[in-house]
Amino acid sequence: MIKERMKVSLPPEVKKYIQSYMKEHHLSFVGDAISRICQEHEEAQKREEYSIEKVVEAVTQNIDGLLQRERLHTRNGLRSMEKNIERSTVKSMKEIEDYGIAQRGELFASLLEGYKK
Repeated sequence: MIKERMKVSLPPEVKKYIQSYMKEHHLSFVGDAISRICQEHEEAQKREEYSIEKVVEAVTQNIDGLLQRERLHTRNGLRSMEKNIERSTVKSMKEIEDYGIAQRGELFASLLEGYKK
């Protein structure tokens, strides 16, 4: 790795942070500490992006599952309504047919009575 010398001005709290980081990680040079801090920051961002992607994927799968269950529920409801409408229509047609038969029967009966007279 090629290193480049830089002149940097830092606030006192940042300087204290870097010095404590150097002691904690047994580093001798400020540049190494800053480089390592930057590398850790970059890795943390990648982990955060990865975790966000995982959350988005999980939420997407949950939404997809919910939509699929809703579609099945709606489809089953529509099939049930369709069967009820079919039964009701068949029942109405049967009633109409029975009424027509009864009317024809009455007409036929009256014709027979007229014929007998």
